[in-house]
Amino acid sequence: MNRIFPEQLASNLNSHLAKVYFLVGTDPLLLSESEDLIHQAALLQGFDEKNQITIDTNTDWSALIEASQSMGLFFNKQIFILNLPENLTALLQKNLQQFINGLNEDSLLVLILPKLSKAAEKQEWFIQANQLDPQSVVANCQTPNSEQLSRWVKHRTKNMGLSADEEAVQLLCYSYENNLLALKQALQLLDLLYPDHKLTYNRVKSVVEQSSVFTPFQWIDALLSGKANRSKRILRGLQAEDVQPVILLRTLQRELLTLLELTKPQLRNPSLNTSLPTQTLKADFDRLKIWLSRRPLYTAAIQRLTYQKLFEILQELADIERTTKQEYGQDVWVKLADLSVKFCL
Repeated sequence: MNRIFPEQLASNLNSHLAKVYFLVGTDPLLLSESEDLIHQAALLQGFDEKNQITIDTNTDWSALIEASQSMGLFFNKQIFILNLPENLTALLQKNLQQFINGLNEDSLLVLILPKLSKAAEKQEWFIQANQLDPQSVVANCQTPNSEQLSRWVKHRTKNMGLSADEEAVQLLCYSYENNLLALKQALQLLDLLYPDHKLTYNRVKSVVEQSSVFTPFQWIDALLSGKANRSKRILRGLQAEDVQPVILLRTLQRELLTLLELTKPQLRNPSLNTSLPTQTLKADFDRLKIWLSRRPLYTAAIQRLTYQKLFEILQELADIERTTKQEYGQDVWVKLADLSVKFCL
């Protein structure tokens, strides 16, 4: 199995057309472009019939399996693009495995799924798909995070024949975080406006719009990382999108409880102002099944916080919730911004 980023897919397809592709993620642009690349490469090799199906409890598996085993009058090879739900029931897994078992040499399979967990990779349908083609490809179609986006922008501008200085790249990342479609359109516009294909900070600034899209979970990640300015920026974005403050409160409460569970006092009467304990952190991460990618975030917060500060933040959260329910207004967002700074210090 080959695991790649979407920007590597074109090169991968030029060297070899696999029989099985997994497009994992939820980014609309990355999924659409990856699917189109696979389809175009398959057409060149005679796969001239495309079947796209959304898999759910109403899927007619008998008809699907029959289609996969039949030959049409006007086509020779078939592409099957299956949009899978996030959680596959036991029955769906069984039907999917049976479908994969029935595929012939003239079939190409594309499986689109929101995420691919370690548990899913141990399921029979996944194992069967990899046996169908040991050189199957998994393309990560999750929206690049703030650290990965710069790499994505540089690769995209290079492929478009554009040269962008570092300040221009950073401005694009800042303005279009989590909105790759708007970022693509901005680059296309810049390409039209400047025939010399050179992107400078001032040129980018003249056309960009603030099109970033944020989620409460990104606010949490910024808090855990201690990034006060970023957390306040995300809050402004969430406020502009009319996200309910109570959602942020509940999300942060869960994270604080996780931090407390990770740092249970090693002594009976710990000092409230001492650093949080980290002696058993690895075992506690395993016990609570914290994802590996999130462990550095929790570690950064634990090294920065004390019990006293955690209790103060919990108290402030309760006060903000009362304010939200009794006199909702702009003050709630001001209080959340102040709390963000306190959490990050």
